[in-house]
Amino acid sequence: MWRFFTALLLLFSISSFTLANTDDPAGWEKVFPKATSIGEKESSPPVWPVYQAFDKIGYVFHSLDYITIPAFSGEPVDMLVGLDLNGKFTGVELIEHREPIFLHGLGEKPLLEFITQYEGLGIRDNVKVGSGHSDTGTYIDGITKATVSVVVINQSIVLSALAVARQKLAGFEAPAEVEINQDAFENLTVEELNEKNYIKSLSFSESEVQQQLADYSQKNCTDCENAIDLQFGYLNVPTIGRQILSNDDYQRLLEKLEPNEHAIYIASRGDYSFIDDDFVPASVPDRVIIQQGGFPIEIRDLNFFDVSEPLTDYLQSFDQVKIFRIKPQTGFNPSSFWELFLNVSAGSEILYTVQNHQFGQGYQLPEQLFIKKEIVDTASQDQPVWVALWQSRKFQIAIIGLSLVALTVIFVNQHKLVKKPKRFHQLRWAYLVFTLVYIGWYAQGQLSVVNIYPIIQSAFTGFRIDTYLNDPVLFILWSYVFVSLFIVGRGLFCGWLCPFGALQEIAAWIAKKLKIKQIKIKEPVHEKLVWVKYVILIGLVAVSLYSVEMAEVWSEVEPFKTSITLHFIRSWPFVVYSVVLLGLGLFIHKFYCRYVCPLGAGLAILGWFHKVEWLTRRQECGSPCALCYHKCEIKAIKTTGKVDYNECIQCLECIVYYDNDDLCPPQIAKSKKAKKQSDKIIPSLAVEV
Repeated sequence: MWRFFTALLLLFSISSFTLANTDDPAGWEKVFPKATSIGEKESSPPVWPVYQAFDKIGYVFHSLDYITIPAFSGEPVDMLVGLDLNGKFTGVELIEHREPIFLHGLGEKPLLEFITQYEGLGIRDNVKVGSGHSDTGTYIDGITKATVSVVVINQSIVLSALAVARQKLAGFEAPAEVEINQDAFENLTVEELNEKNYIKSLSFSESEVQQQLADYSQKNCTDCENAIDLQFGYLNVPTIGRQILSNDDYQRLLEKLEPNEHAIYIASRGDYSFIDDDFVPASVPDRVIIQQGGFPIEIRDLNFFDVSEPLTDYLQSFDQVKIFRIKPQTGFNPSSFWELFLNVSAGSEILYTVQNHQFGQGYQLPEQLFIKKEIVDTASQDQPVWVALWQSRKFQIAIIGLSLVALTVIFVNQHKLVKKPKRFHQLRWAYLVFTLVYIGWYAQGQLSVVNIYPIIQSAFTGFRIDTYLNDPVLFILWSYVFVSLFIVGRGLFCGWLCPFGALQEIAAWIAKKLKIKQIKIKEPVHEKLVWVKYVILIGLVAVSLYSVEMAEVWSEVEPFKTSITLHFIRSWPFVVYSVVLLGLGLFIHKFYCRYVCPLGAGLAILGWFHKVEWLTRRQECGSPCALCYHKCEIKAIKTTGKVDYNECIQCLECIVYYDNDDLCPPQIAKSKKAKKQSDKIIPSLAVEV
């Protein structure tokens, strides 16, 4: 029978434990493999303690509970992190992310391999992503083409772990903002300390308690005017500590305190005690509460007078004296205002009629007692993520900046440059190759319609500039393109700065060299096909309002990720799709740009408001001359000679003809006419002579 009850009790215990831990984080065993059990989640800070047998060996927590840095997708990444009591990472488990490069590109395997590098590293290692060597940091391998994502993930892991360590682990406290000014010592009496408010009092009488508590039948104080006369103060300041404790006890206190710990004293006389009857020495008191900035500050009995009595007459005049320790993990700032509250209760706990009231007193020491410290906390890495990213890509930023300056110079001086067509064509091809190889394949600067989704979402979730600053190359390019849209339209990007556009022009060049016959799309059909990209754009924007994740999937209509970001190293359907689009470009000049590209459609909509028409026209353009109409392979020049800036890619080929009299038919005709007139004039002059 006893075996039956033992088994039943064991089953009940297991069931109770299971029910009590239904909120256990999934995968905690993986991030803390040495743990045998996990405790209930704590609220401040939000962590789960983990145990090996009966010993606490660390904590498990979600990074998202502490750090919400937006990654490339504009959304933070959530991970389950294991941290032992020495501040070492025991493991990291990926919980949730929306990074398109992993969801719809590289796959999650590289990301999962990346986070395994944290095991065995610690907070003090100052983990950084990249290659290099530093005495102040440990470098781990990043992921090519996912720099922003992994840097944000690193920041999320390290900073969330640091936040937990500062509140739960010894030796990881936040650096103190102030230190005691030892030069500000004054030899003051207790009366003078009172006058300067270096020590404060909290007193109340029985009648005051009765006013606050309707039922005070179980009185803690009878036949006395004062229920309690309590005094307290901050002891770390020598002016206060030496007078309250004596020099010897003050030195003993400093030796007993750990670095950056604080001490306060509380002394009282009267029939009401600030220590309850069942108070355990070296524990946290129930009746006394300290708050700073609206947050509770834990105080713990230092048991300072456990073997000796207070030496000063001042402390000996009280019935009870306690010194309490404040850990640096609490974030307590002795130079800022704080409050002490004393709980008073009355009534019957058995009948659930207990009433409580808090009597409080504020405490503020003058600034001259402290020295503000300049905080240098390298472990926190508290600078914004984008700052580190910009610093790590200084070379790329400089090259991109110079290339944009060069492009601006080209456009400003286009009429001079095209005077020598051969050199201009060489210059343009050199820039297109630079755009494809450096901006696209190397610097990963391919703009995409995916970049527009965070802007759309910001209308509902709020605008965060760091979402865009996290990728310096994309930020610089987008800024340049955005400004240029309102000056010259979409062509500056589509014709010069789009890596896939450059790849299509190379395909068209190959087609010419191979003498591949081009398919001529008739004007009415062309006019209808150009609207396809606008329909695609509207569809993607509509889907993004419903689900960004779904929109990112449908955004694979862009071949940019496959051909530029991933260098065609991807599963075969995506590669085939990209190759087919490039193949069509062999027969139809820049087929994708003209009829499919949703990004081009979006830029064209904004570019519709451009102020400058760079491409100058002659009166003869369109009638009678139609050379530029036939030469414009993208069909941005109409039969009337008018330029459709919504379709124009600003290749400047029409300007080559415009500015060279030996290429422009109207100018050639004028030259011939002038020559004929000159020929007529010369013979007539000869006759006259």
